[in-house]
Amino acid sequence: MAQFYTLLTDVGQAKLANAVALGSTIDITELAVGDGGGSLPTPDSSATALVNEVRRAPINTSTTDPDNPSWIVVEQVLPPDVGGWTIREIGIFDVDGDLIGIGNYPETYKPVLAEGSSRTQTVRFVLEVSDTAAVTLKVDPSVVLATREYVDQERAEHESSRNHPAATEAAQGMSEIATQTETDAGTDDGRFVTPKKLKNWAVQWVKQATESVAGMLKVATTTQVDEGTDDTTAVTPKKLRWGVDYSLGGTGYIIFPSWLGGLIFQWGVTGVGSTSRPVTFPIAFPTAIINVTSFDQGWASGTGGAMWGQTNKSTTGFTMHTNISAEGGAYFAWGY
Repeated sequence: MAQFYTLLTDVGQAKLANAVALGSTIDITELAVGDGGGSLPTPDSSATALVNEVRRAPINTSTTDPDNPSWIVVEQVLPPDVGGWTIREIGIFDVDGDLIGIGNYPETYKPVLAEGSSRTQTVRFVLEVSDTAAVTLKVDPSVVLATREYVDQERAEHESSRNHPAATEAAQGMSEIATQTETDAGTDDGRFVTPKKLKNWAVQWVKQATESVAGMLKVATTTQVDEGTDDTTAVTPKKLRWGVDYSLGGTGYIIFPSWLGGLIFQWGVTGVGSTSRPVTFPIAFPTAIINVTSFDQGWASGTGGAMWGQTNKSTTGFTMHTNISAEGGAYFAWGY
């Protein structure tokens, strides 16, 4: 007989027979290792526990041996931070905590990091049963580790399969990167566009406009409009303003645009009855008044010729003077 082997315990045999008869299953959830109390034990079907269990944890992977369909293979990964003992025995437990299978194990010391050397070790339990359909191996993915072999195998199977659903507007999935030609065409709705290709596509629409090429233009600054030398920017209506800001009437003004010097021309009339008449301009000159002149609005019969003058000139108004109070006055003022 082989030196190292596994077997069903009496409890395991009874549960398996009952599961086969009733069409139910045994749920295997944990694997335990022990040191055998210091010596290699002989598996005993009547055992309900390991001789000296040192660690129990959820199983990591479970499969049926591809070459032996009646063999159940259970694996557990021992991480580097557990150990400090020699593995000599092994057992699997069901969801009820009962020992279902037991076996001995080639003596293997599992070191820990504190000893100066450690490793990740995989422990494998192979059990032959009459009906593998009656045994369910429960793996909790939130607490177990996967061996590199298992990961490589799963990845290879996934890559060789065609289970790679395409991404849609409603579901996540796989998608290819669009080529620059496809991006420029703008007709493919099954590939995604990278920032670089999007930029390359957009460049054709953001060319500098010229007199012969359609494109984009920057808005000219007020300084550029005033200088009148830049031929690559656009003038907005606000900056252009073409001298049409005005108020026409007996009292009014005309404002010329800044690129024409920002000159403001104002006019108005005054009443009669006083030789000194305060005048307020229709609008204030923003910077300075250049000059103001006053004269007759109309000649009063029998008054003779009037003389006119101005004092207190400011950006908001002035004082008009005349020697004949019955004469109506008028003025022109200009500034900027």
